[in-house]
Amino acid sequence: MAQPGSEVYDDEEFFSKYIAKRRRLNSPNDLLEEPIIDELLAEVVGKVLLDLGCGDGRYAAKLMNRGLKVYQGVDASENMIRLAQEHLREYAEASVERQTLEEITVTRRSYDIVLSRLVLHYLEDLAHLFAVAHRSLREGGCFVFSVEHPIITSNYAAYNQQAKVKRQDWVVDNYFSSGQRINIWIGKEVIKYHRTLEEYVGLIQKTGFALEEIRESKPVRANFAEQTEYERRMRIPLFLLFKVRKVS
Repeated sequence: MAQPGSEVYDDEEFFSKYIAKRRRLNSPNDLLEEPIIDELLAEVVGKVLLDLGCGDGRYAAKLMNRGLKVYQGVDASENMIRLAQEHLREYAEASVERQTLEEITVTRRSYDIVLSRLVLHYLEDLAHLFAVAHRSLREGGCFVFSVEHPIITSNYAAYNQQAKVKRQDWVVDNYFSSGQRINIWIGKEVIKYHRTLEEYVGLIQKTGFALEEIRESKPVRANFAEQTEYERRMRIPLFLLFKVRKVS
């Protein structure tokens, strides 16, 4: 049976394999997504940040070391919260709390930055979460988030059928049919939600954000140890990233 993203990370077998996968040397999260998140966040010194789907807290520790004033992380997974607490135990102004993003409560106008990394494609009601982010930000605050690229979420058929080799072919299909998709990932059926680029931009505008930047995780050669892996990642974007600002 397919599981929501909010539940699958507390499956012990899945979680163990996921952590091993994330920490391998050529993780696309580290090579493609995180460097752009760093650029979009820019200066964080003295800022107060809310992280929606904080994961294991390793990136939070990096932000604290860059001068972030206060970090508040939220995640639905008990396993992720446990790891995040371990990684943040030396930072007095960093805390994490277990909440689902579907039911999250926030303090109005309390944060300079809201961050969400590769979480929003697990949510069916994204309009609600955008409203939460908007409500939590101070005037002029920014919301930085990343998702799986819509050309990936449009169709997981090739991914679900692949053998245990590096993927060389991608199928884009049913692009304009938004909604639920089933991704067989790390041996589990995981529920994700596909949205077009147009839908993401429309939600941003309807919520009262101004769009500042869109990025598509274009690889940077210097980040790759192997030319072949760099060339493979140049073929198709894996992630879509946004920086938006609260203007109304």
